[in-house]
Formats: sequence, structure tokens, C-alpha cells
Amino acid sequence: MTCLPSYNDLDRLEVLTVVTGQLVNETPLRIGVGREPPLGSAVDIAPITIRFADGRTSPYIPGSSLKGVLRSLAEAMVRGQEKEVHSPWDFEKIDAEAKDGNYCVICGIFGSTRLASHVRIYDAYPETEALTFVKTSVGISREFGGSAPNILFTEQQVVPQVRWTFRMDVVNIRVFPEPKDERGELLRRLIDMLVEGMVQVGARRTLGYGRLRLERGVYRVYEVEDGKFVKKAEGGVG
Repeated sequence: MTCLPSYNDLDRLEVLTVVTGQLVNETPLRIGVGREPPLGSAVDIAPITIRFADGRTSPYIPGSSLKGVLRSLAEAMVRGQEKEVHSPWDFEKIDAEAKDGNYCVICGIFGSTRLASHVRIYDAYPETEALTFVKTSVGISREFGGSAPNILFTEQQVVPQVRWTFRMDVVNIRVFPEPKDERGELLRRLIDMLVEGMVQVGARRTLGYGRLRLERGVYRVYEVEDGKFVKKAEGGVG
């Protein structure tokens, strides 16, 4: 009789892996604020920004955006192995998984409406000044398959080579030093893709924008031992 893996284990803490480093956008980057620019904006399409305690305003990379991109990549890799991947909004399938306790590997990592995520990805803030530039683009006519006359718009992009903070917490999945199950193996491949500069986030990805590389990556593995949080392993990523 096959024993199903238990992913519904977040009522306890067995192992915590913290991955930190610096993200570098190797191409221009913009994570948008929606269709409408902020009030008083000098451009038609602006990046999302955050105001710091000292009054500075700067673009940033929301952790939710990066997590969504990694989930999509994970789904694509699992499909590439000829395995079924259900939609995050397939509530019937999600409810069936919860009833049987047999969660798919994607939900076992990133969660669902019935299972909390085992991964936390924090907002990434610029470690150097996130300078921007304004690009003027031409609207495209889907009907005629070419540029639309008299439709110009401006968009603000972050320049390449800005360094951003990066932190990912992985709870109760062993990824380092060696993965212990298919979830750990999949997360390891995702982290390797970040190191290799193979992950894109934000707008204009078909033009190569938003390509990120993880540099100076470090992992630290903690376990609870005799009621204390003890660091059991650490090392470089990539």
C-alpha cells in the first residue's frame, strides 16, 4: 500500500530553509500598477512604487509577482514531464485533493485555496538607486497586424543592472543540501533558473524585459532541536 505524502503539515515546524541574495535585472524592468497611471504621473504606464520611511519613493518587485512567475514555471516544468497540472482556480479539483489528502506537487509547494503555501517570497527592494527611463511606443492594431496610426504612449522602465534584495523562506520542504522529495527537487530547479538568469518578471517579457539573475545566493537550513532553533547547514546557491 502506497503511503501518500503529507503536505498539510504547517501546524508544526520541522525545517526552515532561508535563501537570500541579490537579484539583478539584466534587462529593463517594469511591474505595472494597472491600466491607469498614478495621479499626476508624467507617463502613460508607470511602475509600481513604494514610499520608504525617509520619504524616498522607488520602484520595487512585489513578492507576489515573483512567486506567481515561479509557480507558472513550475507548472510548465511538471507539464513537460507529461504530468497533469490543474488550474489554481479549479476548485472542484482542489476540494477533491483536500478531501483525499493527496495534493499535487504544485499545491504542495505554492498552496491552494485549501492548503497554505510552504514558500514565502518577500518583496524585493533596490539596494542601489533604481533609476528609470521613459520609452515611447507605438500602439499595435490587432485587426490590421501593424502599428496603429496616431497612437503613441509612454512607459517608464527601470534601467538594467539594478540590485534588489532577495529572500525566500521554505517551510518543511528539504531543498538543501540535497532535496528529499519531488517538491525539493522542483524548488531546487527553480532556484537554479534564477541563478542562471532564466526567470523573467513584469511587463514586456516577449521583448526580453524583466530578466532576473540571482547573485551571491546563500542558503541556511534551520531545525528545531531540544526546543531551540538550530542552524544545521549553510552554503552557496548555484
